[in-house]
Amino acid sequence: MNGYAALDAALGRWAPIPDDELARAHRIFRAHRVPARTLLQRAGEPSDRVSLIVRGLARIYLVGDGGAERVRAFRAEGELVCAYAAALRRAPSAEFIDTLEPCELLTAARPAFEALCAGHPAWQAMLHAMHERLFLDEERRSRDLLGADAAARYRAFLAERPALAARLTQRQIAAYVGITPEALSRLRHSPALM
Repeated sequence: MNGYAALDAALGRWAPIPDDELARAHRIFRAHRVPARTLLQRAGEPSDRVSLIVRGLARIYLVGDGGAERVRAFRAEGELVCAYAAALRRAPSAEFIDTLEPCELLTAARPAFEALCAGHPAWQAMLHAMHERLFLDEERRSRDLLGADAAARYRAFLAERPALAARLTQRQIAAYVGITPEALSRLRHSPALM
C-alpha cells in the first residue's frame, strides 16, 4: 500500500471522507523517511506538525526527575502521531516523540492540517471520532495506572497490542507498564501472569 492509500485508509477509519477532500489532504501531507531514534517532537517546544506512520514505530513519552522515561503511548502503521494535547492547548509540549524503528511518514504542518479540518463537515466528524477515542484511551490508561497492579497492566498491554510487544525491548515495555525492566523480567517469569 502506498503512503497516500495508507493515509486514506487511516482517515477513513474515523469517518467517511469524500474523495475530493482526501485529495486536499494529499496536497498537505509530504512523504519522508527518518531513521530509528529520530526525535519528532521535543518537550518544551510547540506541536507544529502531525504525521501518519506508513511504516515503522514511534513512542510518546515523558522524562521525569532523574531522567526516567515513562511511555504514554506507542504509535505504529496507520496511526497518526503528534503532541496532541500541546496542539489543543496551543502551548509547548510536555512530551517527547521519537521513532523506535526506521519510519516512512506522511507529515503535514499543523496550521495546514487545522485549515483542512476547518473545511468540509467530514473532517469535523473525523475529529470528533478521534477525540472520543483518545479520551477513552486516556481514561483507560489512567484507570490502569491508578487501579491495576503491574501484572494486570502488562497482561492488558499484551492483550491490546500483541504484535507490538514483539517489536519492543523489555525496557520500552517496562516504561509503558510503569515498572523497571528488572521488575518486568521477574514479572514475566512469575505465576502472577498465569
